[in-house]
Amino acid sequence: MSIALGPHNTMVQNGASSRGRLQDLSVLEGLGYTVVPIAKLKVINANPFSRHPDPPLRWLSDSGQYDAVLSGPDTRLVAGKYPRPPNGPVYRNGGLDTQGNGRAHHRGTVAVLADGSVVMGRSEGATGPALRQRFGFRGNDLDSAIGGGALLIENGRMVDHLDLLGVQLFDDGDGGLRARTMRVGVHSMMGIRKGRAYAAWCNARSALAIRTDFKAAGFGTLIKFAHGSSVFYDDCVDRLNGQNGTGFGVLRAR
Repeated sequence: MSIALGPHNTMVQNGASSRGRLQDLSVLEGLGYTVVPIAKLKVINANPFSRHPDPPLRWLSDSGQYDAVLSGPDTRLVAGKYPRPPNGPVYRNGGLDTQGNGRAHHRGTVAVLADGSVVMGRSEGATGPALRQRFGFRGNDLDSAIGGGALLIENGRMVDHLDLLGVQLFDDGDGGLRARTMRVGVHSMMGIRKGRAYAAWCNARSALAIRTDFKAAGFGTLIKFAHGSSVFYDDCVDRLNGQNGTGFGVLRAR
């Protein structure tokens, strides 16, 4: 079933919201977040064994192609594999690079459509056909997507602990909002607020605090991706060199 679109989960390329005046999010910056408004978004997969691999995140940051580069979902240690495989699906170039760890069927996904519009929401499957059906539309097909994130805000409402535990399957540690990936530390995020897409990261917040902070700031959708050593970010000012081969290239809205 296709996701229902609205300003709570979609940035329409060249739409009124994406062209309008940038919103003041200094309240989040005051809490220690870096928040980057998105004009255009590129899905990146630097796994050298994937189809048409991208350069590493560090190289892309140094190249100056993007105003910010941000990591995708958490990764996992697998003997003999580098970069570490992502926990969520990656879709590019008309096909699926990977389904992830097999537990991301109902987690948060960031999708880029053929016209450059950005949609964020809950997946209903991690295969190529499932992602195309969920996020693609007639006349505006799915271009690329990364899933596997923790959907913390959905339809303007905070997603609860039991959903994160039993539906999204964040069941490591104590599970749900108390899973290891939700603990205080470094996190990368993607979200939608009133028709504008944002990339964000922080260095010392928990998923519980992130959910509360971004809900108070008016976000309709928020997906928390990597944490800890899986986090990479660079905005030409600050950089954290986490180990991640997937992510997003961001051109900043001005």
